Amino acid sequence: MRTVQIQDGQFTDSAGRSVILHGINMVCKDQGRNYIGPWTRDDFAKLKEWGLNVIRLGIFWDGVEPHPGEYDDAYLDRNAELIKLAAEYGIWVVLDMHQDLFGYPYGGGAPSWAVLTDGKPHVPTKIWSDAYLLSPAIWQAFDSFWQNRPAVDGLGLQDHYARAWRYVASRYRDYDHVIGYDIMNEPFIGSAVNQIQPLMYEQFHKEWGRAREDMDFDELFAAWLDPKRRPERLEILNDVGRYARVIGAVTRGYGQFECGILSSFYQRVAEAIRSVDQDGIIFLETNYFGNIGFLSNIQPVRDQRGTKDPSQAYAPHGYDLVTDTESPEGASPQRLRFIFQQHELTRNRLQAPMFVGEWGAFYNSQQTKDIALCIKDIFEQLLCGDAYWSYEGPHMAQLPFFPSIRRGYPMAVSGKIQHYYYDADTGYFECTWQEDGGNESTTIYLPDCTNPRAWQIQLAPEGSSFSLEPLGETAGYLHIPPWSPCCGTVRVLRVEGTD
Repeated sequence: MRTVQIQDGQFTDSAGRSVILHGINMVCKDQGRNYIGPWTRDDFAKLKEWGLNVIRLGIFWDGVEPHPGEYDDAYLDRNAELIKLAAEYGIWVVLDMHQDLFGYPYGGGAPSWAVLTDGKPHVPTKIWSDAYLLSPAIWQAFDSFWQNRPAVDGLGLQDHYARAWRYVASRYRDYDHVIGYDIMNEPFIGSAVNQIQPLMYEQFHKEWGRAREDMDFDELFAAWLDPKRRPERLEILNDVGRYARVIGAVTRGYGQFECGILSSFYQRVAEAIRSVDQDGIIFLETNYFGNIGFLSNIQPVRDQRGTKDPSQAYAPHGYDLVTDTESPEGASPQRLRFIFQQHELTRNRLQAPMFVGEWGAFYNSQQTKDIALCIKDIFEQLLCGDAYWSYEGPHMAQLPFFPSIRRGYPMAVSGKIQHYYYDADTGYFECTWQEDGGNESTTIYLPDCTNPRAWQIQLAPEGSSFSLEPLGETAGYLHIPPWSPCCGTVRVLRVEGTD
């Protein structure tokens, strides 16, 4: 039995408590290491001390199936070692079949035998992801995949991919801390981008002309592709109305791709997984451009009777337009709120829990604390799960944006979470939930709470009890027994400094 399941549109643990999944990506893109990161027990101990309860662990098709129909068990065994370490420290695992620019040698993901480009040239770009917009090789590789063209053995590429996922699921289905499968990282539409994406730039050009002096379209497009010039040009899109119009220009085109080709692909892979694993959560991503807020049109996966699969979750990513430029601190709070509001609309349409599989990508930035805390606030308001991109080692704890990762939150609640908030500057925390009559305690993670003289803990109803379990030097779990066996009791927790 999986230790995380889905009930009534939310993640729950094996005790039936509502769970907030909060974690980090661990993805090694180095083919020379066979995509296995250099992580040790110390890294997982650190993640637990930081209060993280899930990792999005990258696996690569190239590692799983280096030759058509041949699966590398040694690679899967190495990943199993990491999964076991995670379980030892109480950390769940979402398996992410990762790709960037489809596969080797342009990026990572697919093995070279599955990268069918028909000899078209690759165009590398200053910002790596802009190659999606400019590289004919990348367009053709994805076109070949979506067309399910045959590999050298005559079997279609998507058929190979689905069988690889079936093999992976069969290997890990008995690891109860492997809670599910993220089918493909940031799937890209292929050459159809050339018919759809220009509509966005044309609308941006119109908005620029309305807000500023007129600028030649080609010059504006060139500025968009320049990491140094892009942030300045994007300032006019801080206005959510303008941003919505720019995004809206291409929503229909990408929506048709998601509703048709992408959802059919997800259905194919989900059926392969379900043939060996009936309850692992299927995590559904948007197309690549959904990262910046296009309203997704992905469809839920269904069983053979056409009934919606009960064990699936919405797993979008959220990045501002300045991500991977030299000015990540220039991210717009207005645009970010719009992006995640769009994702919330899709979550509601799918009636599935939301786990934001990637956000951040701040790396060693010294100026992104404010924008990171803005994203933290959004996640708290949406009561959604998240995984920061990406784990860079223990030194992350020294970076200014780190309090957005190591933050107070309700890890597991005996009932339904109504509201929570953590102030990273003062350590103030508050949470409200309605109990469901269960017997398990509610568990709250707090980064700084082990000195009882420095903190005042208030619990309602009056007379409520709690216990504190230390974790590392300053952090701890606050365990709060249920108030009564009756359903409906509203609990309120406030933790604040006494200075």
